[in-house]
Amino acid sequence: MRHFFPVLLVLLLGKITGLTATPPAWYQEPSSSFDLQTDQSLGNRINYSGSNQRVVVDPARAASKPPSLTLRLEYGAGIQQFTVVVGPGGRFKSTGGTFKAAVFKCLPGGVIELENCSFMQAYFTTEGPPVPGKSPQVTLKDCTLHYSQIDSPQACGLAARNCRLISSNLDASEEDGRAQSPSFLSCVFSECTLDRAEVFMASSKSFFSMCTCLGGFPESLGDYLDKPVLVQMIWAGSTRQPPPAAGKVHFDFLPYDKAVETIGAARNGLMDTAMLTHNHSLGASLGDPQARTVASRPPMRQEEGVITASAVASGMTFKSRITSVNGLLISQLPSGEEAGQMSKLTLTALPSQGGQPTTLKFNQKVGGDMQKALNEVSKFAQLRHNGLPGGHAVELGFADKYIAKDGPSAAVACALLVEGAITGKEWDPAFAVTGDMNADGSVQPIGGVQAKVRGATKGGCKIVGIPSKNEKAIPDILILEGPAPLVQIGVFSISKFDEALALADPKRADALARALAELENVRNVLSRMSVPQMLGTLRTQQAQSRLQYILQAAPNCLSAKYLLLFAQGRGPRSLSIGGSIEAADSSAIGLIQSISNDVEKSVNTLKGDEVGTGINKLKNLRPKLDPQVWPYVDNVITYGEVIRSSILNPVRSGARYVDLVTKARQAAQAAKAAFEKITGDPQVREELGL
Repeated sequence: MRHFFPVLLVLLLGKITGLTATPPAWYQEPSSSFDLQTDQSLGNRINYSGSNQRVVVDPARAASKPPSLTLRLEYGAGIQQFTVVVGPGGRFKSTGGTFKAAVFKCLPGGVIELENCSFMQAYFTTEGPPVPGKSPQVTLKDCTLHYSQIDSPQACGLAARNCRLISSNLDASEEDGRAQSPSFLSCVFSECTLDRAEVFMASSKSFFSMCTCLGGFPESLGDYLDKPVLVQMIWAGSTRQPPPAAGKVHFDFLPYDKAVETIGAARNGLMDTAMLTHNHSLGASLGDPQARTVASRPPMRQEEGVITASAVASGMTFKSRITSVNGLLISQLPSGEEAGQMSKLTLTALPSQGGQPTTLKFNQKVGGDMQKALNEVSKFAQLRHNGLPGGHAVELGFADKYIAKDGPSAAVACALLVEGAITGKEWDPAFAVTGDMNADGSVQPIGGVQAKVRGATKGGCKIVGIPSKNEKAIPDILILEGPAPLVQIGVFSISKFDEALALADPKRADALARALAELENVRNVLSRMSVPQMLGTLRTQQAQSRLQYILQAAPNCLSAKYLLLFAQGRGPRSLSIGGSIEAADSSAIGLIQSISNDVEKSVNTLKGDEVGTGINKLKNLRPKLDPQVWPYVDNVITYGEVIRSSILNPVRSGARYVDLVTKARQAAQAAKAAFEKITGDPQVREELGL
């Protein structure tokens, strides 16, 4: 028996309607048509106007009859008022594109691939009879669709993954009910109109909020199926009773508090909006001599980095208009090394004019990764609280507002800020946190953990939360710096948001409160000692008993865990792979940078003392490194020795100089190859936060 898992808040109205394939009200018949002749790419950050033009991507209609034909919209570009028809062997692709009043018709054998795109009034349909052995292929991944329409997904060949559909119309047919794989996977539907209940049967792990089902759930639903189908969904907030079993389709209604657990959340459904900097005629850009050169409408622009909360919880208000928490960042030192820094993040929630939907944004310049992290936080908060309070402008910012920031590691801190604003809770000023987070509340790994722990300590924090998948960074601190750093601050692992919440809330559970109190006692005793005294005290039975007590009360206390292993002589003897790479790179930054850049220029510009110091550091560090990193380090050392020999014994002839540069390049290439081999391992990439 198939199982579908949509999460549903639905109002049942009207009667069954069939697949009408009626275009949306805004649709206009194309006034002209253009057949693409060769593969084309439309430049990024440019807004094109199709002016109600039809563009056909069909090799059979091109003069040269190529086997395939591709029209590509580059990242950040946008098109409005156009219809694209993709025939057999044709392909239309876009990543990060924006579309307004756009129609997509994919014929059997055609392919449309759209990822991280934003649509304002889009219409997905097909034309012509089915072709045996061929079908349209329309892929939507991580897209957002407003005021759009989708005809029968099976007929259109549509497969939507991790998408958000807002105020849109969706039709379906019996073929969608028969389909063995879902057309909508991990999607979010908000305030949409659904013509038939088959839309639910075509969905899996999706979230329906304030949607209207015109067709209802008739007794004949699913009569065309060979076997019964179980449709599981969330039903909450409706004045009607949940529908009974209808035909061969049975409904299993789950309690709403399982929504986040059930749907797993649609990732990246709220996407970054690209600013469009120019306005070109689409036809002229494709080489159509009859195309108008002036767009009939202005380019579509949206404020960059603003997230609109589409799900609004009725009657909910922000209990706190301003809240703060300590986040952790990485800053680049003049030497090229990375330093951790604690930075207070603050959220303000101010009423917006005219009761507009609630928006979230950073009040300073941030990069794409940090913006995507806030997108996930927005979705998590809406799922956790069944929406956000409406009519507010929510801004988040760091204490340092004038330096651009990027990276996903502020996600957990941002989630705590939103949680604090909604619930009115205040967070412990001695707590700091770092970690990426998905919309389902799972905490994901990040880079630079060692530096961030040091930054939290320098910032006066006593508790720091790090992703559980970054745990290997903590024994690395012991190997490189000894036990003192783990005495100075309590490091805790977090695998989900609620664990961060438990640490940040000053009103902690009894077991955690006891663990933190005992950890403070251990800190007070050991921090007054010299390093030799600290080592001796840790080896005593009394100290180990205290650490064991802390671990029993708080098993995720990494400081207690690794101090105990260290005291018992059972700690790791070598650095993790990720820690080995970070330590090697920071020990010889000049050499590493020269390998990545112009080797010949480095031969002439690197200084002898810099090279010698880097080589000696790497040789002393090598015994502590993971053996898998040795080939990389050995080749960096070889490269450094070639450079140093040229500095100590300057070349006098052209032939010797060529030989020197050749040897340096060979060693550099070997180092690069060894590094790529290591970082090609998915587990290593996760450790490094790549």
